[in-house]
Amino acid sequence: MNKEYYLKETLPFSKDLNDEEKNELISKSFVGKYEKGELVHSKNSSCTGLLITMSGNFRVFISAPSGRQITLFKLYDRDVCMLSASCAFQNITYDVNLEAQNDASAIIIDSSLLKKLSQSNINVMNYILNLTQDKLSEVMYVLEQATFFSLDERITDYLLEQSRYQDSNMLYITHENIANELGSSREVISRILKKFEKEGKIEVSRGKIKLINL
Repeated sequence: MNKEYYLKETLPFSKDLNDEEKNELISKSFVGKYEKGELVHSKNSSCTGLLITMSGNFRVFISAPSGRQITLFKLYDRDVCMLSASCAFQNITYDVNLEAQNDASAIIIDSSLLKKLSQSNINVMNYILNLTQDKLSEVMYVLEQATFFSLDERITDYLLEQSRYQDSNMLYITHENIANELGSSREVISRILKKFEKEGKIEVSRGKIKLINL
């Protein structure tokens, strides 16, 4: 599928743009291809722009000076990320990182164009505000989990979620991956997984976790 198709299908406000704006939307966007682990946007980078996932998936996370990370949400096919373009808008700037979790591609729309369109078209501004609100709801859910649920419970939920997503009870994932997802350290994750293994809930081997009775 080409870029024009994705822009039309994923951005509901595209039908409300005039011909000049539609052409500008196409000309001021590009398809980026990213390798697994590549950082697409970081809190230290310039304004990347609005991202629309075309293939693969991306992880949006925050990190501490110590290097500890926590995943805020993930982006799959046709998901849109506004936070990487929020720096173009006053009072909605967020210091987040965006990483390709596998070989992936995405459309990037120029931030300055997005700001320009939002100022001239109320439908664009409404879309941006609604999208930002939706993602902040996901972030609040993550913070709620981190605050009110034990790490044992969060690891269990995460492993079950990955099992459903991969449609398998064999997960190819490292302890460090889980730590980065949940905002913990690899050592703590390893200790809890070892406890789960002793309880007969999982089997752990290098780079793999098999769910048995979780």
